[in-house]
Amino acid sequence: MKFVIGSLIGAIIGYITNWLAIKMLFRPRKEIRIFNHKVPFTPGLIPKEKSRIAKNVGESVGQHILTKETIMKSLCSENMNQQLDSWVKGKVGAMKNSESTVGKEIKVLLGDEYNNFIGNTTNNNISKLLLGYMNEEDVKQDISKYVYSQIMLELNVKPQTICESELYNSIKDKVLNAAIKYKDSEDFYNEIQKVLKENIAKLVILDKKFDEVIPKGITNNVKVYVYGKRYNISMGIKKLLKEEKNSQKLRQIVDETISNKLSPMIAMFMNADSIFEKVVVGIDEYLDDEKNHNDIALAVNEIIDKLLENSINNVISDLPKEGIDDSIQPLINLFTAEIVDEKLIRDTFNSIESNLCNYISVEELLGKTGVDYKNIIEKLIKNRINTMLGSNSVEVKITELVPVVINKLLDIEMKSIFNGDMDKISKSTSKVVRDIYNKFIENKAADVIEVLDVSKIVEDKINEFDVAFGEEIILQIASKELTAITWLGALLGAIMGLLSPILGSL
Repeated sequence: MKFVIGSLIGAIIGYITNWLAIKMLFRPRKEIRIFNHKVPFTPGLIPKEKSRIAKNVGESVGQHILTKETIMKSLCSENMNQQLDSWVKGKVGAMKNSESTVGKEIKVLLGDEYNNFIGNTTNNNISKLLLGYMNEEDVKQDISKYVYSQIMLELNVKPQTICESELYNSIKDKVLNAAIKYKDSEDFYNEIQKVLKENIAKLVILDKKFDEVIPKGITNNVKVYVYGKRYNISMGIKKLLKEEKNSQKLRQIVDETISNKLSPMIAMFMNADSIFEKVVVGIDEYLDDEKNHNDIALAVNEIIDKLLENSINNVISDLPKEGIDDSIQPLINLFTAEIVDEKLIRDTFNSIESNLCNYISVEELLGKTGVDYKNIIEKLIKNRINTMLGSNSVEVKITELVPVVINKLLDIEMKSIFNGDMDKISKSTSKVVRDIYNKFIENKAADVIEVLDVSKIVEDKINEFDVAFGEEIILQIASKELTAITWLGALLGAIMGLLSPILGSL
């Protein structure tokens, strides 16, 4: 019986001792004083050493558990990527049928700061950033290269394709109509008159002969023309002499010759009318004889040669200013009315157009000119871009366009962005999100983790916990173990109670 009682008492003492020891870890939670004397073991161990425990736990977690390497590995794990994919897929699915706009979604994210973010300050900042970006030398070079490549692509097109386009034909009609209208205008007349006068003035200064100025080909063609028209010239002279005024003049010459050149005695026997008739008949017979036509053509050509040997300066000097103007005016009228007519303008334009269409490409056409057009185009593009980006008008225009573009973007419905093959959109969006996330983790996560100071966070968090809450957490985590320790104390007490009488009997 004494063995049972000893064992029972030992078990009770062991149970109570361990139970009390566990309780004294947390209680009393505050220091107890009696008559200003501190009661031993108050407060409990954990409340008393709370700061030290928090510091030690924080250091242990920060240095051995949640290390920078561990967190980085966890953030870069495949499981995290799968979580991102699932999140993106869910968001894309939600946006597929969403009536919400981009602006509303941003407003949900930013809350009260939305108006400040989308306000004038943001627009101005974006405009300045855009202008600054566009003014960077490498950006301008990229723009120049892109514009140049697009122009060169356009130069590969066939000229015939351009000539067949509606835009070209519209421009062509307007140019032709403008040219025809200008041809009949007073401005064109004055311009031709100005050119002729300037060239005549130059010729006068140079003091050249007509045959030095007029190309030999023209004078030779004129002579050939005269020879070919020798019969017409002869008949023209004949007709000219038979005109009333010329006939009277010839009659007067015959009469004056008889009266002035012959002696009065002989003149008395001469009949002027009879002689005139004989002269006319003789001239007619001379002009009708084909053998004389060649002589007449040669005579005309000799006259032309004599005229061409005259100095332009001498001829112009002998003419009054009004005479020069009167001489120029018929030339201008002939040029504008008979030579440069609507048909000539259209035929010339069509001839040029036909020749252009024979080329394989516009680039080939430019290559035939012998001009370094590629270098010219490059310089033109660069100068134009520099001029454009340096002007105030571009700055004003960008400042005006940025708010318009932003508002257009903000008004886009989310479902229109995510409209299409959902799997493809989800994969593309996931890839973008993954890339952004992984780049952030690779480049910035380490710095962020160091700034976080996990040890300090854990220490501060533990210090914030109420002792009762800390006790509750520990009991939730190790309630079975603590209960086992309590019963282990009872078991050990029972064993000790059983061994005491046994040892005492020895």
